[in-house]
Amino acid sequence: MIKLFRKIRQNLLSEGKTTKYIKYALGEILLVIIGILIALQINNWNENRKNQNKIVGYLYNLTDDLSTDIKEFNQNIWYYERDIRKSEYVLSSDDYKKLKVDSILKLTTNIYNIDKTTRQTYEKIKNEGLIESLGSERINKAINNYYNLDISYYQNILNWDKEFTNKSYDFWFFNKAYEASAVRNNETNALPFLTPEENRKTDLISLIESIEGRNHIRGGLDRRKHLLKRVKETKKAAEDLIRMIQLELDKNDKIL
Repeated sequence: MIKLFRKIRQNLLSEGKTTKYIKYALGEILLVIIGILIALQINNWNENRKNQNKIVGYLYNLTDDLSTDIKEFNQNIWYYERDIRKSEYVLSSDDYKKLKVDSILKLTTNIYNIDKTTRQTYEKIKNEGLIESLGSERINKAINNYYNLDISYYQNILNWDKEFTNKSYDFWFFNKAYEASAVRNNETNALPFLTPEENRKTDLISLIESIEGRNHIRGGLDRRKHLLKRVKETKKAAEDLIRMIQLELDKNDKIL
């Protein structure tokens, strides 16, 4: 093609057709410009398509992350509801006194939960500068709110609970009033105690019935009720976000 254009120009010049040569040269330049613009347009289209495919992949990964988060929330909800029942049972009834000392101790103590939510996909999206390009303004805002508001607050209340749960643990297990057993370590519990079983039970019940003991149980109960409410709210935010992302993915499927 280039050889053909060159031959045409040479023929025009040799025949002295300067005007036609200029017109032809301008036309050739115009064709080159049009070709460059088309190439740029195709390149932009390909880049946009690559970005769109990347965004779609990230949205699918986000739904996987959110589903994993929901499993954690469900597990925590189960723990908190169990702990609430334990605390209310001890505070409202004397029936717990019929249990063995180790079983009674399990009723007074709670274990804090750690944050197991994942931000891996969200951080990748941020690093690639796509955080505002995931879809509509509404879904961009919802995704950012979930990770920067809902999850951040969730992490804060877990840390808050950890602090006070550790204080409560110290009270129940390192109290001079009685010889405590390990709640979850059967090997440690198999070792002999200096204090007889019945005496340990009497001492533990006295500690539970003390003002300080009941305050620790009430404090744990109040925290778990607050945690339960917040975890349920965060779980709902994750479920709502999954639905929004699925709608966005359905819309992309129709476009693609």
